[in-house]
Amino acid sequence: MKAVLIATIGTRDLIFQIASGSWYNIGDDRMQNGDIIGEQAEVISDLGLGVITFRDLTKHLQDQITTYRERIKPVIIGQLLTEKASDIERVYLIATDQKPEVREREKDTFYAASLIKAWIVNQFDHISDNAVEIITLGSDGTNPSNFEQMFQWWRQKWREKIVIESSQSIWVCLKGGVGQASEASRISGLSLYGDRIQFFEFKQNTKANRAGNPSDYSGPFFGTNYLWDSTRQQALKLLNRYDYAEVYDLLQPYFQQPASGFGAVPNLLKAGMAWNQGQFKTFLSLAKSSIAISEQLQGKFWWQAYEQAYLAVVRLQQQNTTEAMLHSYRSVEGVLYLWAKESFSNHVIEKSNQFISLNHSILQNYPSLRSHFMLPGQQQKEIPLKGGVLENLLNVAIPETATSIDFKAFWNSARQMRNDLSHNLGGLAEREVFSAWGKDVTNLEQWQTRVLNCLNMVTRQPFKTLSQASIFTKLHHKVVEAIAQQEIKI
Repeated sequence: MKAVLIATIGTRDLIFQIASGSWYNIGDDRMQNGDIIGEQAEVISDLGLGVITFRDLTKHLQDQITTYRERIKPVIIGQLLTEKASDIERVYLIATDQKPEVREREKDTFYAASLIKAWIVNQFDHISDNAVEIITLGSDGTNPSNFEQMFQWWRQKWREKIVIESSQSIWVCLKGGVGQASEASRISGLSLYGDRIQFFEFKQNTKANRAGNPSDYSGPFFGTNYLWDSTRQQALKLLNRYDYAEVYDLLQPYFQQPASGFGAVPNLLKAGMAWNQGQFKTFLSLAKSSIAISEQLQGKFWWQAYEQAYLAVVRLQQQNTTEAMLHSYRSVEGVLYLWAKESFSNHVIEKSNQFISLNHSILQNYPSLRSHFMLPGQQQKEIPLKGGVLENLLNVAIPETATSIDFKAFWNSARQMRNDLSHNLGGLAEREVFSAWGKDVTNLEQWQTRVLNCLNMVTRQPFKTLSQASIFTKLHHKVVEAIAQQEIKI
């Protein structure tokens, strides 16, 4: 579908060819080199007019359009229209038409917009008179230099006057008019249409203009680029809460732009989303090509347990206390099952959708576990590896765990809290998360240390913090740094 073009019209949007053949800007009233007549004065002199305002000058030309049609051109948007006309369905020209008592009325651009409209309709057969609409600003008292008034004015025009189909591109040219009106247009339009809006920029070329050629343009640039600074701050704030899904949605319009410069960031955000969901294998597969992972971690059975534990830390920082408790318990419980399968592969039986089982052959190594296999009159061949069986296996295989204050808390108060949360409604306060891991645990650091000690005793790793042990922390740092340093071309 063809685009809708919206252009603000200023006093320097038109050039006029004088009798000598040179083209001069109709609205440029600046003196040249201090003592040489300005371009507007050249036009007025050529027309044989006396002292006259810009508004009256453009009205004179509009009234004599048949005579002057071939000697008038739009100098700012002219090249864009010439090259892109076949891609444009409708054009909206925003011009000022203020009340008689307003001093700035003498520079109103209503008639300049009328001249540009006449040029467009005459130049391009497929753009009819009805397809070019002039929207006037100021007749109701709205001040073009007042940003708040202009913002409200633009919001009304976007909704009531500017017709845009759901799948149409929106091209905006804001070179003309005062800065407050242009900025209000930009911000109000982006708030309504987001990345559907694309902007064009223009650069004056005096030499080319004098020869009758319009100024150069560049673009289109995605409208979201103009909001990058605030978008970046919003993304970093979301990352501070580890909300990777929201960050991905927020930045997706930028990822779709050619040569966006984000590199691996989209993939890393997807990895972060998988990590938040506890899909650690997916997380690792997405992240490992972009972040350095210690050989110490690769291929080890226990690495996911540390990710689960750090996920508990993140959930606590997000005030999700119930999830924090459950994840912290699962990290230790999970590493115990992984440890049992890794350490006793000849004695452990894994069945789908069930607890893994322990074969009675384990008694060859640890005969003290025999009581777990005994039923009245017979010995079982296998038993579920959970609860007291798992605890006793751990204690005989790693004796220091039997006297560990950290594992004492895990097997008792932490397990009780996990069971209560799993089978009852309700939540818990942060202090209850801590106390569930022992009466001596009263803060975040002590809580992390208790969980970490349990994991390290099983894995025989020397990690000092859960953050150090987690692969995710490396990814998170990389994503934050990449977004913080990202620059977007406007």
